[in-house]
Order: sequence, then C-alpha cells, then structure tokens
Amino acid sequence: MTAIRLIVPYVAGGGSDQRARLAALYLGKHLGRRIEVVNRTGAVAGHAAIAEAPADGSVIGLITGEIGMMHWHRGLTTLTPRNYTPLAVPYVESAAVIVAAAAPWRTAREFVEAFRGRKLRGSGGPHFGVWKFALAGLLDAAGISPSRLDWTETLSGEQGLENVLAGHADVAPITMTDARAFLFSGQARALVTMEDARHARFPEVPTVGEALDVKWHVAHWRGLVAPRGVPSSLCEEFVSALRAVAHDAEFQREAAASAFTVRWRFADDFASYMEEDDRQFGHIIRLIEEGAKSCAQ
Repeated sequence: MTAIRLIVPYVAGGGSDQRARLAALYLGKHLGRRIEVVNRTGAVAGHAAIAEAPADGSVIGLITGEIGMMHWHRGLTTLTPRNYTPLAVPYVESAAVIVAAAAPWRTAREFVEAFRGRKLRGSGGPHFGVWKFALAGLLDAAGISPSRLDWTETLSGEQGLENVLAGHADVAPITMTDARAFLFSGQARALVTMEDARHARFPEVPTVGEALDVKWHVAHWRGLVAPRGVPSSLCEEFVSALRAVAHDAEFQREAAASAFTVRWRFADDFASYMEEDDRQFGHIIRLIEEGAKSCAQ
C-alpha cells in the first residue's frame, strides 16, 4: 500500500520537523499505513504545497500558527486556516525570552526595562513568524512600542538562538523545548515564558504574569491538516486515528521525554482555535505596521 505523505514546511531536524515525525510514527501505527515525512523548506511554499495537494487522502501536512500571520502581510500569500481541512492539533507551546548565559539581564523585568531606551535585536524564524510577533506583543503589553524591535530573519527558531549565542542578537523568543539543549548545558537562560502556567520541565522559569504583571500569552501550535475538500469519510478516519494517538501511552511518553507540550484539539475545535489565533496576531501585526509608519514620518 502506498505511503501517505506528510508535508512539513520547515527544515529537517527543526522543532516542527521533530514533532511532525513523532506524530507521523504513531498516526501510521493507528492507521495501519506508513507515513512518509517530506520537508518543503519555506513556510509560504510549504504551506501552499499542502493546500494544493490532491484531496484524496494521499497527502496531509503539518501547519503552524504562522498560517494565521502570513496572509496579513500584503502580497505574501492569500492562504488562511480556511484553506485546509483541520484534523488535529497535538502541540501547543509558548514562546519564551531566551538569552545567552552571559547576558546582563537576570530577570524579565531587567530585560524589559533595558529596551525602553534602545532597540531590541531579536532573531528566530521569518519576519512573518510567530516568534517575532510573540516578542512584539510582549513589548506592547509592557508599554514599549513594537517599533523598537529589530529582527534578524532565519529559517528556524534554533538558528535564531545560534545568533544570540554568537552575539548577533539579544534574544531568541522561541520555546524552551526547542532551546532545551542550550538551556540544559548552561549556554543559554530563559528569563520568562509567555505561557499561562509554568512548564513542567522548566519549573524555575516564571510566566509573564508572574514576572511582569502583564497579560500576554502566546501559544504557538503545530497541527495536522488535509487539503480542503477531502471526503468526510477520510477525514473521520484520520481524526479517529489521531484520537487513538492522543491516548497512546507510548506517544505520551515520547512527547514528554522531548519536553513537548501536548494539548489536543480535533476537527471543528481545532478550526475554531485557528481562527481565534488568526485574530490575535492580526491585531499585533497591525500594531507593528502602524509603529513602522509613525517612525517613517
């Protein structure tokens, strides 16, 4: 029987790829089919490849919260969450403020106060990606114009952290999970998580609410979809298998061992979640654009 292809619009070995391969392994187990993971580097092109694939169940994809951000940028893409058939979102994880171990800031408050008077150099992902907007939203919540943020674009969050460790950026606002090797080795420090609760593997890192007394929470999700128009019978087959994955003790064990945060939503519930996320980031993107126009005048 021919394998089902799972398209990942990000680099092999990165955080999205790791999560996709874990989900593919167990989805294949419960479908009784082999799932072949295919990397299509380039978020816009990769997301488009999923949307434009045949709606016959032969191709599914892993998309991320960036699908609710890219279309806000004029001329970039018209793709939105409505271009896909939502199957399930397993992974929902928040941004964090990750700095080099030698950075002068020991707390989130020290970090924020430092950038009331100078530009902040961030890195980790594309200009239209979640990590940039997570950091911009944090600045806005702290009363600092998002226009103070300069961004060095990369293909992945991990590459942004490499820029931080090399001294080319101040912060990589990525997940602590994706920074875990550098956090555990002592090369980097997490000052705060943009989560509404502390992470089980990093219990010493406070939330934004605890550290700064502001309301800002960013959950970056990575979910599984099919092209729009997939027959309902196939959609139900995929969703049923993914529900089995959610209850699979071995999947749960492997996800926990990798420090992945798993918060399942299925089908219509996933669709509603994507729409809500789209609205939140549309607001932040407008703030950034308005700040840039003000600076240019």
